[in-house]
Amino acid sequence: MLTTMHPRDNETWRAIDQGSRPIDWEAWFGCPEGANYLSPAGHEVTARAVSGLTEFFHSRWLPKAVTPSPASGAANDTFVGLGRHSPVLQFMNGAAPGAWVEAVRWWAAYTYLEKARVPGLASMKRDARCDVTLSRFLHTQTQARLALMGAARGLEVELEPVKASGGPGDVRIGPVFVEVVTFGVDQKLLDDEKFREKCRDHLFALGRGRDIYWEGDYPEPLNSDDFKAWKRRTEEAAQQCGISGAAVDVLSSTGRRLTVHPGAAPPGTVLTGATVESDQGKRLLGKVRGKCGKTKGAGTAWIWVEDHSGLFHFPTPFAELSLSTKTDALADLFGPLLGEHAHVAGIIVSNAAHRRLPLPRDETAIRPSGQGFRRGLPLDRVRETIVIPRRILLPDQTSMIARMCDDEGAVLDWALGELGVSGGVTSLLAASSSSHRSSALWTP
Repeated sequence: MLTTMHPRDNETWRAIDQGSRPIDWEAWFGCPEGANYLSPAGHEVTARAVSGLTEFFHSRWLPKAVTPSPASGAANDTFVGLGRHSPVLQFMNGAAPGAWVEAVRWWAAYTYLEKARVPGLASMKRDARCDVTLSRFLHTQTQARLALMGAARGLEVELEPVKASGGPGDVRIGPVFVEVVTFGVDQKLLDDEKFREKCRDHLFALGRGRDIYWEGDYPEPLNSDDFKAWKRRTEEAAQQCGISGAAVDVLSSTGRRLTVHPGAAPPGTVLTGATVESDQGKRLLGKVRGKCGKTKGAGTAWIWVEDHSGLFHFPTPFAELSLSTKTDALADLFGPLLGEHAHVAGIIVSNAAHRRLPLPRDETAIRPSGQGFRRGLPLDRVRETIVIPRRILLPDQTSMIARMCDDEGAVLDWALGELGVSGGVTSLLAASSSSHRSSALWTP
């Protein structure tokens, strides 16, 4: 398997970076010679996916999506990082086949819903094209995925169904009306990590050409002037250490200690940052509470929370819990809210940020107040979904949602079959790729 970018792909992405060529889905998937992890059938599907995704989003969508908005001066309303998830750019960490399968999953969902003439698709497509933001993209992905999961079970599905009080909802699956909430990363956590990255880059630069290493604490987040002052102090410390051969401390304004030592870093040397407090449970509850209020006009509704916050995989206490304990924790969190809003049939929280090979074994947690599902999705996605119904159950609806979550791992192969691709995902990958297994664990 290739471990570097193919020369043609390298030329294409250099042109994209230089602004002489717009990004498109053909560049996203890469040249066939570079995708040696695919079988001939896989290459045929790539061509179909390029055409299908271009048609669904329109050719102008992808270049606009990955370009920061001049109006905001930042990328918070677009998602420039989307390009990094291209299969072409995933060779270095061995994730190209998984990235390819994930993009094919997008194509298969949209294309099947188009083929099946699912009501509301035109409206969803229009929203996706016009609202070129990360939140809309994630919202659209979730709508399409849930509709496909329902269709795979033989249920009638509708996108953006009309609420009883008027206005569109998100998706109806059989008798179940679902409203989607996307739960993003806490900006405070993002800002903190960005600051630490700036500190890491600076210290790494200071180490070039010097026989030194750093250990201790990064400073607390600093404003521009204070950060410049900290950089000057670290530069002076690095120079002093290099001349004297003795360790030198650099203290932040709050007393956090960073030390530069002579020589090579011994095993286990670490740099740590100040703990950033973020009450994810409170944030999640507030997000769902707002959606509860907005769904009254829909009649009985389920709220599906698609988690992109890191709640399930960041090094947080919640992420380290067992599936059963996570289910109990969310039942405790949402129980009072479900009691306040009788029209909400239940709340579902789902996350598929983990990417892992080999996929773990499926796990199901049946608890008194909810159900948890951990399912491996082709090729390397691990999805955790926790279903918390209200106390006065709608047993048929709850059972239907549980069956959908239970069977999600088979949905992509089903959709491919409906689109004339026999043999499922395995048939689309070269033997060396489909049989490749690694203990590596990475997140996009």
